[in-house]
Amino acid sequence: MAGGTFEVNVSKKRPGDYINFKSKRQQSPNGSTRGTALIPLIGLGWGPDKGILKLTSASPDAEVAKLGHSIYDTNDFMLLIREAFKNAVTVIVYIINNGDKATKAAGGMTITAAYGGTRGNDIAVACVAEAGASTFAVRVYLGADKVEEYTGLTTIADLIAVNSGKYVVFSATSTSANLTAFASTNLESGTDGAVQNTDITAFLDASEKIKWNTMAFPKDESSQKTAVITKIKYLREQCGKTVQAVLPDAESDYEGIINVTNSYAVDGQELTNAQACAWVAGATAGADKTTSNTYVAVEGATDVVGLKTNEEAIEAISNGEFFFSISEEDEVIVEYDINSLHKFTTERTSDYSKNRVIRVYDSFADDLKLTFPPNKFDNDPDGWLVMEGLGRALLQSYAKQGAITNVDAENDFYVDQSKSIGDETFFNVGLQAVDSAEKLYFSVSTR
Repeated sequence: MAGGTFEVNVSKKRPGDYINFKSKRQQSPNGSTRGTALIPLIGLGWGPDKGILKLTSASPDAEVAKLGHSIYDTNDFMLLIREAFKNAVTVIVYIINNGDKATKAAGGMTITAAYGGTRGNDIAVACVAEAGASTFAVRVYLGADKVEEYTGLTTIADLIAVNSGKYVVFSATSTSANLTAFASTNLESGTDGAVQNTDITAFLDASEKIKWNTMAFPKDESSQKTAVITKIKYLREQCGKTVQAVLPDAESDYEGIINVTNSYAVDGQELTNAQACAWVAGATAGADKTTSNTYVAVEGATDVVGLKTNEEAIEAISNGEFFFSISEEDEVIVEYDINSLHKFTTERTSDYSKNRVIRVYDSFADDLKLTFPPNKFDNDPDGWLVMEGLGRALLQSYAKQGAITNVDAENDFYVDQSKSIGDETFFNVGLQAVDSAEKLYFSVSTR
């Protein structure tokens, strides 16, 4: 479905839902589902290049063969997935792996890794005679783990017929030849290809076709971060996708970008700001429209890397930075659940910098699209009456959940009948999102 923002006097070509949010307040001085994080694994060293894998918290290790690791392995890429899963329900990974495949000649065969990359060099294959029989067993190892075993084999053709191809592919000049025993032998010459900017562009283009809430971009490369910011603005404003991206040390001023400027230590490892983006993406995706991540503790974190002083923290908030602090209970916590918007206008007031508020607006936009698909209602007084009833019910539902307040249903959702003609229907909608009580001021009089 097409979507995005609209200009009142400029008609759109494609059928769809076009939604504008503008603050009605004057600037003063200083039913949708969530839970999906998207992470590119840039230079993984295994797996299908440009492959998209959907992992769930119910079965996070379902794609071990394509990742080349359990997500619980000591590996920087698996670390990203684990951190995201601390709060996300679903983690979608996009694999960038353009390396060369590892190979080895043994037993009259050529054994080739299923995917390119250096992880293929950790694969070993053995062919052993089975006791009391004239057959052979072929075993495939990934590191110290036996990942596949084929038994009762006689010829190379037998092996090729039963091989899954998940880890290795067998080939030979003469497949009818009998198998011969050989000791465990490692594949070799697998290489990791250099990641190009075109690979990042391909990932960003692919993200348009995937349903997700928050992207973690775990690389600190200026031109790549600029490309991500540009894509997020395009997705939000031209495609109607209610998404955010989490970037390390990003120069941005936009509600769709969360700018992470310090990190934390976990399992004895100090994460970079780029790696910490994975946790932030999972926490942002997993939070609903009535939840803020301010002062939320980071599970398993033991220390803050790059702890900010009071003065630095104040400046960082003024610059739209998302960072971690230490609580009085000695926990690593989110200081303030804000995005990178920090230069406010009459149309983008300071509340747009709050991620909870943005989740309200984004969820409402998603629910509008679900409730009002193109070509469902008549564009006449009878249809307008039905649509106004549905819209007002949606407002009341949000108010009941505690997502919005000060609802005047009749005046906060109505069809602009003077503009609605032909196949174009215009709505006027009023929303006031509920924020969390995050700055508490007490005046205490002593007696």
